[in-house]
Amino acid sequence: MNVWAISDLHLSFARPDRRDRYAARWRDHALQIGTHWRARVRHGDLVLLPGDLSMARNHRDVQPDLVWLDKLPGTKVLAPGNHDQWWNGAQKIRPMLRDTMLAVDGDAIESHGVIVCGAAGAAPAYDPASDDERQAVERGLLALGRALEAAELIRQNQGAPLYVLWHYPPFDAHGQPGPCVELFEQYGVTACVYGHLHGEKEWSAAVQGLRQGIRYHCVAADAVGFCPLRIEGLPEGQAEPRSGGLDIPGVR
Repeated sequence: MNVWAISDLHLSFARPDRRDRYAARWRDHALQIGTHWRARVRHGDLVLLPGDLSMARNHRDVQPDLVWLDKLPGTKVLAPGNHDQWWNGAQKIRPMLRDTMLAVDGDAIESHGVIVCGAAGAAPAYDPASDDERQAVERGLLALGRALEAAELIRQNQGAPLYVLWHYPPFDAHGQPGPCVELFEQYGVTACVYGHLHGEKEWSAAVQGLRQGIRYHCVAADAVGFCPLRIEGLPEGQAEPRSGGLDIPGVR
């Protein structure tokens, strides 16, 4: 079993949003993601998606995006990002998720022998400029605390790997840890996957790799070439290749 991660899919099949207006690399990005995904991910694999799955604003408009995601191989674990306006809490969105999907938001689940927890989070901030920013950081940390507590209850005496889905980068642009990092270390997190960053300068400054025993992976879709990044499992060359056509709702 392999564990993969990719975030910031920014799907918008119900109300198409041309993201290539931001950068040419986004042209046909859903097609790119689907092609790479099917070539690498197997049905028994786990795929972590830390936020900004869809640009939909409500449960109705997100349905074509969920249908598209459901048809891709693997079990997907979703957490919210700042653009997921359709997301109004894990408990409310779980009933509409397909069988291939799980959700975490201030809580944790166990799947495929690993534990996954997550929350939308907040950008690192040591001196918030406004009360709104300060409250956003506090809410994010409270949600993270609940998620890690829930993971700890599941993890007791098991020693299972613990993955955190945290949409915003845990470190600031200068590589300084945000307040979430202390919690990651306190609870012995195995790896944190995050996204949100969409510029080459941001990617080059993003903290990745091993820090204090925790692995950090920036998996924003454009940062990883619109291809899920394998963060655990067999070497990629040993993965069973898959191929097939991509079914995009409303597109023929």
